[in-house]
Amino acid sequence: MLAHSDFPETESKMRSDCHAWSASPLYDLPALVAGISPAAPGFQQVEIAPQPGALTRIDCSMPHPAGTIVVALRKKADGNSLSGSITLPPGISGRYVWAGKSRVLRPGLNVVE
Repeated sequence: MLAHSDFPETESKMRSDCHAWSASPLYDLPALVAGISPAAPGFQQVEIAPQPGALTRIDCSMPHPAGTIVVALRKKADGNSLSGSITLPPGISGRYVWAGKSRVLRPGLNVVE
C-alpha cells in the first residue's frame, strides 16, 4: 500500500485529489492572520491588516519579489492593542491598519505601537 501525505477524499478512493488544499496554510497565515496583501499593482505597495483573533502573537514572513516581508506582532495585556515590528523590502512602502486606524509603512524596519 502506498503511503499518503494527505487525507483520502473518500474511504473507497484511496487516491486523494485534495493535495493542493494541503498548501492552504501557506496562503492563510500571511494573508488572513498577518493580513499581508498587495495595495498597488505589481505588489509595489503592501497593506498589513492583521487579524490575530485569539492568538497572542503573530510571527510571519512572506516572500516578495523585492525581498521578504516580516511581521512580528504581540498583543498587549489589554488584549486590544498590538505592538512589534513590520519589516518591508527595499523600495516597498505601504500601510498598517489596526483598530480602524492607518499608518504609513516605509521600506525597512517599522516599529508598531
